Amino acid sequence: MPADVDRPASAPPVGAGRAAPAARPGPRLDEDGELRPRASDHLLDAVGDLRRDLDRTRFVLRLAGADRAEERRRELLEQLDDQLLPRLRELSAPAVVVVAGSTGAGKSTLVNSVVGEEVSPAGVLRPTTRRPVLAHHPADAELLAEHPLLEDVDVVVRVEVPRGIALVDAPDLDSLLASNRTVAQRLLDAADLWVFVTTAARYGDAVPWQALAQAAERGTSMAMVLNRVPADAVTTVRTDLMQRLRERGMTTVPLFVVPDQGPHQGLLEHRAVAPVRRWLAMVAGSDRARSVILRTQRGTLKALRPWVDELAEAVQGQVDARAALERVVEEAVAGPTQRAELAARGGGL
Repeated sequence: MPADVDRPASAPPVGAGRAAPAARPGPRLDEDGELRPRASDHLLDAVGDLRRDLDRTRFVLRLAGADRAEERRRELLEQLDDQLLPRLRELSAPAVVVVAGSTGAGKSTLVNSVVGEEVSPAGVLRPTTRRPVLAHHPADAELLAEHPLLEDVDVVVRVEVPRGIALVDAPDLDSLLASNRTVAQRLLDAADLWVFVTTAARYGDAVPWQALAQAAERGTSMAMVLNRVPADAVTTVRTDLMQRLRERGMTTVPLFVVPDQGPHQGLLEHRAVAPVRRWLAMVAGSDRARSVILRTQRGTLKALRPWVDELAEAVQGQVDARAALERVVEEAVAGPTQRAELAARGGGL
């Protein structure tokens, strides 16, 4: 039985920080000799200025909330470096599609089956995905050459990957290894499209819903794959999951159902993942890919405002606390200083 798809009805400069990304490249030409699209210089400059100010900001006073503010500052830097700035510099680069989910959901098997060969290790040993794998079409190599994610993934080049997307197999979101969880979150932050894989037995877990809520909050394009669904439970499980999506306002999220194939090794049957493969090929098309990219970009830019406001409030708290400390010091030394001056004038010293 093949898979189905549904759609449910400014800061104080106090020193150097994270290394700045490479300088903005000059105009690029496509294969026809035409200029490739890039974001407006005004927007790119504004985000670049924000990145510079964030890099120079420090929360040196140990105030309540300072640790949280520093964590949020680092998260925003990663978001700018890994997703927004690379995308603004090169709008025509392939859409980064990150396949993520809980432990044992079958992410690697799904990616391998979509590509048509094993490009990412899959098996019963957990965690299977220790280092992420990024698969792309040979024709997209130049467009991806400067993407910061390439430093942290194993790259495989296959003609079977639709041109126009970079398919990433991410570590488990709920991995026992903190490093895996960190990498998974970074990949999701860098994605243009999130594909969440869960199973009929675990789709009610908190992990996928937390991730989906995060994607919705940021306006990130996303899809969901319900894996290993028993034939006699397809209707019940799909109906329940679609209802949950509707209750959370996720009425436009594509839902793919992959039937349970029982114990097996290797790739899933071609027909089982054919709808997912067709959908990814459609996403890879120039018009659809641009739509996905721009939607995620708009969502990311919209999410920047409250994020920056939160950090600006924390910075103002640092400024106010410093001013208060300066007043305390001034008051503490005022008396002794005045007495010393009087004594000096009176010859008492």
